Amino acid sequence: MEDGEATGGTRRARKKERTRREIYRNAMRLFAERGYDGVTIEDISAGAGVAKATFFLHFENKAALLKEFNDEITQSLAERLAGYSGSAEEELLFLVSVLREAWEMNAPVMHKMLREFLDQPAMLSKAADVNESVLDLVTRIIRRGQERDEFSSDCAPEVAAVALVAAWGAFTAWWTQNPTADTENINRGLLDFQLNGLRKRKA
Repeated sequence: MEDGEATGGTRRARKKERTRREIYRNAMRLFAERGYDGVTIEDISAGAGVAKATFFLHFENKAALLKEFNDEITQSLAERLAGYSGSAEEELLFLVSVLREAWEMNAPVMHKMLREFLDQPAMLSKAADVNESVLDLVTRIIRRGQERDEFSSDCAPEVAAVALVAAWGAFTAWWTQNPTADTENINRGLLDFQLNGLRKRKA
């Protein structure tokens, strides 16, 4: 491949990513102003200055914006955790608290978006894509915990991460039906259960 072709490909990729981000940011702005149900894909496209077809090049529907929401949070989290000197368990607690705060700050929109997402056909296969960035970050944290002998190495970090994120996903779905629940304490209890299990600790 010629250098010009490689540069052109990179430029196109950057432009595509900028367009995707602009669509997402405009959608979230409109959701905040009008509510999730009050915003159409046509509204989002017009606000972002793109054709409706361009929206569908990046997102299957409004609920697919959930992936971009997760990606944005986890990218910020990864940057904040770089060089973090605490334990892996503290990192996971921090990650859960930031995700919880972000979801609760956008609660009315997230409830509607998540319900629409959960109603999609083949939702389980879509969930893996939506949570990809979260899974990658949790996998890295668990791997570091195993390398520092904080966590058991009996389970591959990728598998442990899937178990953790799947449980959080189930809790998030439950949260849509119980919006007034004390999510901070529940999240901490859920993480403690996931790390320690049901077995009663011996004195």
